[in-house]
Parts: sequence; structure tokens; C-alpha cells
Amino acid sequence: MLKVQNDIVLELKNVKTYFYLDEGVLKAVDGVDLKLRKEKVLGIVGESGCGKSVTSQAILRIVPAPGKVTGEILLHKQKGKSNSAPIDLVKLDPFGQEIRSIRGGDIAMIFQEPMKAFSPIHTIGNQIMEALLLHAIDKPKEAREMAIESLKRVGISNPERRIDDYPHQLSGGMRQRAMIAMALSCNPSILIADEPTTALDVTVQAQVVQLILDLKNEFKSAVIYITHDLGIIAEIADEVAVMYLGKIVEYADVDTLFHGALHPYTKALLSSIPTISKTNVSDLTTIKGTVPYPMNLPSGCGFYSRCERVKVGLCDVEAQLQLNELKPGHFVRCPVAEKEYFGEA
Repeated sequence: MLKVQNDIVLELKNVKTYFYLDEGVLKAVDGVDLKLRKEKVLGIVGESGCGKSVTSQAILRIVPAPGKVTGEILLHKQKGKSNSAPIDLVKLDPFGQEIRSIRGGDIAMIFQEPMKAFSPIHTIGNQIMEALLLHAIDKPKEAREMAIESLKRVGISNPERRIDDYPHQLSGGMRQRAMIAMALSCNPSILIADEPTTALDVTVQAQVVQLILDLKNEFKSAVIYITHDLGIIAEIADEVAVMYLGKIVEYADVDTLFHGALHPYTKALLSSIPTISKTNVSDLTTIKGTVPYPMNLPSGCGFYSRCERVKVGLCDVEAQLQLNELKPGHFVRCPVAEKEYFGEA
């Protein structure tokens, strides 16, 4: 999608994740192209059901059955092998040794629900130590010391005692910090944060977001931050990909997206954000309808039924719906927006 550069650490090319069900083929991710740059934050935003989390699962090859991943997911820089050829994660056995060494070692993930992600029958310390023993060191005593240091780094008080706590003994904020500690314990080059603040209160959300940024800078990691909260994206992201119905509909740097969005869906998302600057009391702007079920869809744009700028003959023609670069670094999948941008509408 963008020109090849030597700062790319992860690249997705026409990635599709389809679930083959008795009722038909569910297209959760339908031809995604993305590039993650070294030490940068790529935000992925969109409504629930647009394919954000499934995209992250495809990267780690943890898509549950009967899901199938196709396309290319290229890991350009593996720790200790920065000059080696990129590894296509799609070609790896999802249960094989090579992908297991990459999960947690090169690519780590902060899950949305730490209570579900952590094993309830093992202590926090055991689970962090397991990651360290798999990817970093082979001495349990040193692994425990490193786990304590990881807990201390993420702001958990009295880590020497907390390391022996079970997940249910920690508050939601502390569990999320422990999840971050485990994810970053092996110093991964890529961190995927899948809505890591959804279940937290506003104060703890701010602390967790700042913690992720601080640790990113400390470990020099690249981050994929998945969320539906545009406020967080405005604060932390360098580049933003807007997803809708399994596709990228707009891609740009964060300033361009927030000040010059072109796709009708992106504009609708931005206009729905509440603000205290409005002097007149009025209802919040909403997007009518819901994201369609991604199965047996008609041809054309997935946003067709909800878009206020829809044009018959453009938006219902599949061939028109390419992700095109309208200006350097700004990609849009909308023929109407494209014609308006070039003054052809």
C-alpha cells in the first residue's frame, strides 16, 4: 500500500480471514493491507464487528476454527536476525515451533479481557515466568527475578508479594498491568494492544495508555493499538487505519485523518465524538443502522445502506471500490470521496 521502506517491521498484504460455516462463508477480514513501522504506533479503529480483533488474531495465527487465513503477513525483522529475509507468518504451522517462538518473543499481545486471557489456576508470576523461560532464559530463579522487575516496571506495588497472587486476587487495573508486564517481559519488537482499556475506568485508562507509551519508548517497540475510542487514537497514534466490514476504508497519518478525513464513514465517526465546545444543546450525531453481518453480502460498498452520500452506479459496483492513494500517504476506499476530492463530482 505504501512504498517499501527499511523501517517496516510488519506488513500485511491482501490478508483475508474467512470462517467457513454451514450457513455460508463469513468474511471477517476481507483483503487488508497494512504496514507497521519501527517504533511507531498504528491505530486501527472501527465499530464492533468490523474485523479489528480478528486481524490481530490472524497476525499471531490464533484464529479459532473454522477460520482460515490467506494472504501474506510478513515479519521483516526478527529479534537477533535483523538482516534476514522476511518471514511469512501465514505459511507457518499455527501449532509449530517457529510461530510459537515468535508469539511472545517477537510479537506480543495485550488482550482485551485479562481475566479471560490469564489462566485462573496459575499465579501471575508463574505465567510471566513461563513466557520468560520459553523465550529469554532457562533458569527459574532468574525468571522469577525478571518477573518481579516486570511487575515493578508497570507500577504494581509490592511486586515481591503480588507475583504469587492469582488473577482473581487483583483489581481490573492491576490485572491489565500484569498482562502488559507479561507481554513486554521478553522485549518484543511488536506489541499488539487489543482494546486494552475497555473494561477500565477513565483514570485507570489514562494510566494504562501512558504506561504502554512509556514502555514502547523504553523497549523501542512498534505498537498496533486496536480501539473504538478515537480520543485515545488522537493521543497516541502516528498512523491510523479505519476498518469497516473487514476492509480498510481509509488510511492516513493521525493529523491528516483528524483534520482532513475523506471517507463518509470516517467523517461520521469523527462527528459522533461529543465535545464541550458546542454552545447549543443538541443530540449527538449518530450513524444510522448497524454493521451488516459479513456473510452473503451484496456487491458494492459495505457502508452503502448507511451512507448519506451514496450514489447508484458508483457505490454498488465492486470494481470501483479500490483503496486508492488520493494524496501522498492518504488512502481512501470510496469512489464518491475520490471524485469529490478531484473536483469531478
